[in-house]
Amino acid sequence: MPAEKVRLRIGNLAKAVLVTGQAYQDPKDALNEFVSNAADEYAEAGRTGARIRVVIRRRGQKPFLAVDDDGRGLSPDRLREMARSLFESAKADDPRTLGEKAIGILAYQQLGGRCDIVSRQEDSPETWALRLERGRVTALLERERRRVRSQPGTTVYLSDLDPDVLRVLTQRKVVDYLRLRRGAALARGDYGIEVVEGRSAEVVLPEQPDGIRLSIAAKPTLWGRIEFSLYVAPPDGKRRRVAVVGRAGTTIIDDLSELDEFSEGPWATDQVAGQIVFESLQQSAGRRAVLRDREAFPVFVQTVKSVEPAVAQTVHRVAQEVDAQTADRLSDVVRRVFSRVLKELADLDNPMRTPVGDEPGTGGVLDGPDSGGPHRPRPDDPEPPPIGDLFPPPSDPVRRPKPEAGSANPEGRRNSALPSLAPDPEPTGARSRFREETGTVLYNESHPDYLMVKNSEPALLDYLATLVAKEYVVFNNPRAAGQELAEEMVRMLVRVRRHLPRKL
Repeated sequence: MPAEKVRLRIGNLAKAVLVTGQAYQDPKDALNEFVSNAADEYAEAGRTGARIRVVIRRRGQKPFLAVDDDGRGLSPDRLREMARSLFESAKADDPRTLGEKAIGILAYQQLGGRCDIVSRQEDSPETWALRLERGRVTALLERERRRVRSQPGTTVYLSDLDPDVLRVLTQRKVVDYLRLRRGAALARGDYGIEVVEGRSAEVVLPEQPDGIRLSIAAKPTLWGRIEFSLYVAPPDGKRRRVAVVGRAGTTIIDDLSELDEFSEGPWATDQVAGQIVFESLQQSAGRRAVLRDREAFPVFVQTVKSVEPAVAQTVHRVAQEVDAQTADRLSDVVRRVFSRVLKELADLDNPMRTPVGDEPGTGGVLDGPDSGGPHRPRPDDPEPPPIGDLFPPPSDPVRRPKPEAGSANPEGRRNSALPSLAPDPEPTGARSRFREETGTVLYNESHPDYLMVKNSEPALLDYLATLVAKEYVVFNNPRAAGQELAEEMVRMLVRVRRHLPRKL
């Protein structure tokens, strides 16, 4: 016995209309459907740069939303056809437009209980209105007398709004949302959008990515070209996202990393921004998500994966350059700090040296180990080496002013060198080490302590200054016992941290 063919049909039209209209999870997505209809009207009419107005009235006894365009308008017959063909879109095969499912008009049910489409057709003095109400299977078509349009075009009024809608759809939130969703079309100048609430009107401007523009050529596929407009910026705490743009310049999803295939790697580093345009991609009904079909979507994933190594390489290079620039800048700050510290220490007896050692002039000035007490300076004691001898002079040594008579800093004793900092090319397990031949403090970029502070410049500056202080003290006190070395370290850090800038 052959299988029976059963024709599917909608058994409860009112329920189908209600459920379909509630498919939009975010009220902003539902509002965007009416912005899409206005944008499609301009695309079909070939009008570039025309304005779409979104009006928000959240206060008063009868709050409403309105989306207005200056397109060709709709005749009574066209309005009647819209009500009778909710699932047969006339725009389904038009590549310039977004409409294809013919359910966008039902999105009003996510916002409120009533939708009035008020329109005046070109070459007609009459304004007509089509009224739909939530849950009703019939619509009312009548000549509009109260909200007569002075020029051709269409205004969609959404009223009987739900309380949550009034809370979510503020002017600021709508502007930010449309900037993300409509950024590609706005940047091309396809149309403009203005959001009005009360006396405040704001034009939605396209988001301008920052950073280095990647030179990635468009990739041809059997389903059309995939175009890349990607920018890589240094990590600075700012959220950056790569949008996926489909037909008519409308963003399908705001963040590529929302897709499981791209949830890691360079796309989730907050360093990559821009958009990927593939008009063959489709948006799933009712929410911002890519339709995972068996044709265009796999091609999209494969193509984006092919450019991923180049993006990752640029992200890594930019991060390295920023780390190097930050290190250079903080190194200069450390040098200025230590110039002040060494100047303070120059007024102390035997600066930068502690009374620890096993013979006069080595590691510190002391009697020999059999003296039983600290050494008192004598006229024939050897002069301790100047700081400049302990740390070879850099290319820009700080010249000390000539000391006054009687100062603890005799004339000619100081041309003190300042420390220089650099990443350790051959790090060990230590946080830092001192390269005596170049007078450089090398710090370990892979040490857990460095990684812990590297994203905060104040913390990183304190860390690097601490490493330099450590290397100064250890180098100048080779024979110090633990207690004496710790005391000298504290003495140095107290002076260093007094001079660390509070703001960078």
